[in-house]
Formats: sequence, structure tokens, C-alpha cells
Amino acid sequence: MGQKTALGSLLKSIGNSGQGKVVAGWGAVPVMAFIGVLLLVFLVILLQIYNQSLLLQGFSVDWNGVK
Repeated sequence: MGQKTALGSLLKSIGNSGQGKVVAGWGAVPVMAFIGVLLLVFLVILLQIYNQSLLLQGFSVDWNGVK
């Protein structure tokens, strides 16, 4: 087959040794939940601007200026 080298053994030990293992606990769920909430707030703000229920000074939502 192939030759075993010191470099190959080193790379194998730091490679995919944790593949398929599940970390106990919540893991990255709180971070992803926070990012999801931020995305939801951003989309709600965009929707309110589009529906003109959130009015900003000097910002009009109309298609007359689009050419």
C-alpha cells in the first residue's frame, strides 16, 4: 500500500479523529439561536420599512425614483 511517515502519522492524529462523535451538552445551540434572533429582528425591521409602518426621516419607500 503506502509508506508510513512521521508527517503522515502527525497529520492523521490531528485530522478527522473526532468525526462522528457528538459533543455532550448544548454545543453551539446558544450561538446559533442568538444569530437566528438577530436575523429575525433584521427581517422584521425590513418588513416594517417596506410596509411603511416604521417611518424613517428622509427615507421614502416608493418606486417612482427607480428608473
